[in-house]
Amino acid sequence: MQNRPKVTVWCGITATRVIGPYRLCDTMNAECYLQMLEDYVWPIVPGRENIDELVFIHDGTPLHFALSVGAWLDLKFPGRWLGRRGPHEWPARSPDLTPSDFFLWG
Repeated sequence: MQNRPKVTVWCGITATRVIGPYRLCDTMNAECYLQMLEDYVWPIVPGRENIDELVFIHDGTPLHFALSVGAWLDLKFPGRWLGRRGPHEWPARSPDLTPSDFFLWG
């Protein structure tokens, strides 16, 4: 089973829709993740009426907290993203955190 082909898929969730699925690079790294954010996610987001209320949440995967990804999120979601080394730090020991856990329950 170790040599079986693998597929990594990303999906985003908002209050009104699912964004994706998006098939990620075979070898995932910060550059591929940032490319996906720029080419796939961002073209969908600006059309939303409540863009200033959107909060981007991702977990503590190392490629998610690369400096290039953090700089892009600071530009597109200033002060409105949750993740390691972001304006809202990912809570410790919370691998299965959901948006409601952070924003509704505190």
